[in-house]
Amino acid sequence: MKKLLIFFVTLFFTNLTFAADEKPGRFFEDQPDVTNDYQIHFNYLLAADSEDRETDINGKMEKILLELNEVMLKATAENKRGDGIARKYKFDYRADGKLDITFIRMDMKQKDLHKYANNDIIPFLNNIKGQKNIKKIYYNFADFSNVDGGEAGVGYGTTYLKSSSNGSFERKLLVTLHELLHTQGMGFDCVPGIKPGNGHYASGRPGYMLESGKKIGSVYAHTKEGCPQMMDSVYLTPTRNDPYDPYVLSCLLDLGKYNHPKLLKKLAKIKKSKDKKIKGNLRYSTSCRYRDWDRAKSGFYIWGVEDNIAAR
Repeated sequence: MKKLLIFFVTLFFTNLTFAADEKPGRFFEDQPDVTNDYQIHFNYLLAADSEDRETDINGKMEKILLELNEVMLKATAENKRGDGIARKYKFDYRADGKLDITFIRMDMKQKDLHKYANNDIIPFLNNIKGQKNIKKIYYNFADFSNVDGGEAGVGYGTTYLKSSSNGSFERKLLVTLHELLHTQGMGFDCVPGIKPGNGHYASGRPGYMLESGKKIGSVYAHTKEGCPQMMDSVYLTPTRNDPYDPYVLSCLLDLGKYNHPKLLKKLAKIKKSKDKKIKGNLRYSTSCRYRDWDRAKSGFYIWGVEDNIAAR
């Protein structure tokens, strides 16, 4: 009887919390797309017990993200090895011209989340909230702290608003710039200066996005043949001819035209280990966040695909 009472009390207060989340201008689902193009969708995400600071509806998220794209326009236009064209990310907008931001409250309290919270956030978004469109990147502004200021890979990413390193507008902007590079697969092993299997520069480069800054550097454009460069991403506009899709390269392990020896060597190792657990460090780009780790003991599996990608 006591257990039953506790259950109903918990359910009552949970429902109160969800009712309190309903506020004017807030959306609980990804709104109808105004384009079928590739785009980055944003969530304002809370743990079950997080305070709602209304960052999705008070203009704070939108201010950071619009400023971020202004930084991208400047950085891409000024990149020395680029083509001189200013580019920005393709954000998901509603029909009324506003950024499409979804409010999400998780079913776990903050203290129960994994040390690296994306390990719980991403399965929740994919399996519970249905955020699994492979032509979208799902990026969260999570209103709680974590061991890192942000985490991201291909498909999904997060900036932790209450992490100690993210106390200012500028820091939230810089962390999100950094993590969005990872959603594009950057940096690939073959990009000049990248530490293989790490996705970051081998030595510090202050002032650059892949560390902490507003310059975009070699991940955007370089002269290495057969190696992806970010100015060719499908998630940037204006989009170049024959762009790459980070999901295809990093999740489907389909390199297509990219034949740099560093990529081919790493892919061969993955194929050789096709029936074993393929660890995260055996990669040629940032991690595919569609990985299905429940099936990972015997190959490279991702959500939405039945067969072992490494055995193809």
